[in-house]
Amino acid sequence: MDIQWYPGHMAKARREILLNLKLVDLVIELTDARVPKSSRNPDIPEIHGKPYVLVATKTDLADPKRTKAWVDFWRTNREKVVLLDVLTGKGFRELEREIKIITPSLKRTPRALIVGIPNVGKSSLINKLAGKSSTKVGAKPGITRGKQWIKAAGLQLLDTPGILWPKFADQETAYKLASVSAIRDDISDWEELAEWLLKTLVKHYWIPLSQRYKLTSPEADLLALIGSKRGCLRAGGIIDRRQAAQVVLQDFRSGRLGRISLEVPNGEDE
Repeated sequence: MDIQWYPGHMAKARREILLNLKLVDLVIELTDARVPKSSRNPDIPEIHGKPYVLVATKTDLADPKRTKAWVDFWRTNREKVVLLDVLTGKGFRELEREIKIITPSLKRTPRALIVGIPNVGKSSLINKLAGKSSTKVGAKPGITRGKQWIKAAGLQLLDTPGILWPKFADQETAYKLASVSAIRDDISDWEELAEWLLKTLVKHYWIPLSQRYKLTSPEADLLALIGSKRGCLRAGGIIDRRQAAQVVLQDFRSGRLGRISLEVPNGEDE
């Protein structure tokens, strides 16, 4: 499976982001805490020409030990980092403090550009800061298509569509992005993606994986076993591997498999 997804609206969005940089005072860059490296778009390094805050989203789904390692790594590299949990509201006050530190002498309301890959949580963040449903929120990538200015308390926010980059350097990155729904499901091979994810989980999260599906050996055909245990069957008792793959991916994405991260800062154990 060779996953590549760069629809035309993403190319347009990238150009608009670069043009809109002159309109803002800072950039709020979002990354998914489960895949902190892969979910940072390397194709728009120009955003770092502005002061910025890196916001790690979906921390409630990520491995807390690995998240801490990433925070230490980022701060060692002098990046301003905020961990955010939209559901509980944890991290929002810290984000507001960081914005005030970055823009201490402005005589007007600060303007911030929100950037990130698809489905990383930009709209959820904006709605929380604005205190109302100002933008569309969805579980599928590609919900936000156009530029939107939103008023928040003490802040003007410019929302942008989630964008990827034209060519993934390796398919490992693509698998990770597909696993967290940053890439549309209909262009991925669910079975192959689930098998890749299961191999990763066996290596680093065998205990929660085995407990969730009552597995006894990592050497077995895990996708088939999970399909059998969850009743993913076709006529004649044949295991429906695609349906089993959907079960695995949905359990991972929802957190039913536990708090899992697929990357560490230096990659030594991946």
